[in-house]
Amino acid sequence: MAVAGGVMFSAARAEAGDVQSGGGEAFTSRGAAELKYEHNKGLPTSIQTGFKGPSFAKINVGLKIDPVKDGGPLFSIEMPKGALVEASWGADKKIILKAQNGARTDGLVSVRHTLTPSVDFQIKLGGVNATFAYSANDLVNKIPGAKFFYDSKASQQFAPWAFAPVDTKLNAPDMANATLFSMNMNVLPDLVSDNVTGSFGVRASTKPTFSYKTTKIFLSGADGEIANEASEISLPAVDGDYMELMTAVEGEMSVKGAISIQPYFHIDTIGTDLNVDSDFGVDIFSFDYTVPAQKVNFPTVLVHIPMPNVHVPSRGIDVGMVKVGGQATKKIAIENSGEKEAVMSFKSSDSQFSVPGDTVTVPPKGTYELTVKFSPDSADAAITEITVTSNDADAPEQKFKVGANGADVGAEEEDEFGLPKGDADSGCGCKAAGTSPVPGWAGLGLAGLGAVVLFRRRKRAA
Repeated sequence: MAVAGGVMFSAARAEAGDVQSGGGEAFTSRGAAELKYEHNKGLPTSIQTGFKGPSFAKINVGLKIDPVKDGGPLFSIEMPKGALVEASWGADKKIILKAQNGARTDGLVSVRHTLTPSVDFQIKLGGVNATFAYSANDLVNKIPGAKFFYDSKASQQFAPWAFAPVDTKLNAPDMANATLFSMNMNVLPDLVSDNVTGSFGVRASTKPTFSYKTTKIFLSGADGEIANEASEISLPAVDGDYMELMTAVEGEMSVKGAISIQPYFHIDTIGTDLNVDSDFGVDIFSFDYTVPAQKVNFPTVLVHIPMPNVHVPSRGIDVGMVKVGGQATKKIAIENSGEKEAVMSFKSSDSQFSVPGDTVTVPPKGTYELTVKFSPDSADAAITEITVTSNDADAPEQKFKVGANGADVGAEEEDEFGLPKGDADSGCGCKAAGTSPVPGWAGLGLAGLGAVVLFRRRKRAA
C-alpha cells in the first residue's frame, strides 16, 4: 500500500548502546534506532501563469515539483546512528523515556527535484483558431530522451531527532539556462503543424526551501508521546535483561519558495507564403508558493535498551556450625543476567554476619561472589537478612537470609555456586502486553506497537 502511494520505507535493526549516569541512585541506558524515509512522488502545487502572450499565440503554463526521472526520491530523511532513546530510572520502579539529541549531526535530509510543466495553447494564426492542452505526460513523451531538463539537488545534515526544523535550501540556474523543454511545432496536431512552422518551449527556475521537523515519537507500552526535546514519558519497570520498544516516528516536510516562469515561441512561417522568422517571448512571471506540509511517517523500528537484572538466592543460605571465637566464610553467587552492568551494595541486619561495605560493579552476564563472614557472639542459632541494593529497575532492593548454628532459613542442598539445586532458570522469552498509544493513521505498519517486548530470565522465586 505504501509503495502504491508513492512512498517507500527502509529500516535497519536497532543498534544497542548504553551509558551509565553517575548521579547516585539515578541510572540510565539508551538504545539507538536507524530510521529512513523516502518520498517518491511529487508535491501538490497550483502554480499557473494563466494565458499569456501576444493575441495570436497565448500559452498557459502549470508547474509541479516532482522527482527527477531515474534520479531517486524527491526527498529522503535519514537518521542512521543518532536517533537515541534514553531510559532512566531510580528506586521508584518507573522508567522514564525521552529522546536524546546529543551533539552529533549524522542525520541527513537529501532533496532532488525537477519542474514538471503542463501547457495549454491558444493559437490564432491565419486560418487557425484552436486551443490545445498538454499534460506533463503528453509533453515528456514528445521530448527526445523523455525527460525534462531541470535538475536541482541539495542535502543538509542535522542533529536527530530534528524537533527544530531542518532547512534544506536548493540553488537554481538563471533563467537563460533554465529551459524545461523546447519542441518543434510539428509535434502539434496537423491543424497547427500544417499551417505554422517554428518551435516553442518553457523556461522556469525556483529556489525552494524544504523544511523537515519531527513532531511525535511513540513508544510501545508508554503513556503519551514525545513531542519535543523536553518531553518525557514513563512506563512501569518490568523484570528483564533488556527492553525492546516498538518505536514509531512522525514528522512533516513543508516547502516554500519563489518561482519564475517564461514561456516562449519562435515562428518561422505562417501558411505557405508568410515568412515571420521572429521570437515571441512572453514576460517572466514570478510567484511565491507554499506547499501544504507533507506527513512523514517513518517505519516502526525496534529500539533495544540494555538493562541490569540482578538475582539473589531465592532460599536461605546455611553457613553451618561455628563456635564462639571462631569464624566461617561463605561465598554466595549474586548474578547479573542483564545486558547492562549492575551496581550493587550490601547490608547485613545482624552484626555477627559481615559483608563488604564497598559498592561493586558486575559486568553484563556476570556473577559476583559475595563473601559473608560469620563471627558468632554466642553458640545460639543466628540469622541475618542480607539486603542487596542495586540499579535493577524493577527490584532495586532484594533480600535473602543467611543462618548459622542450626537456624532455620529454609535452605536446601546447594550446588557449587551456593545456590539451591533444582532452582531452575527458565531462560524463556516472555512478552509484557501494553496498550498502543498510536492513533489510527499508523495502520498496518504499527500493528506491533502495542507491546513492550521483554526477553528475560525469570527471577528465582522464594
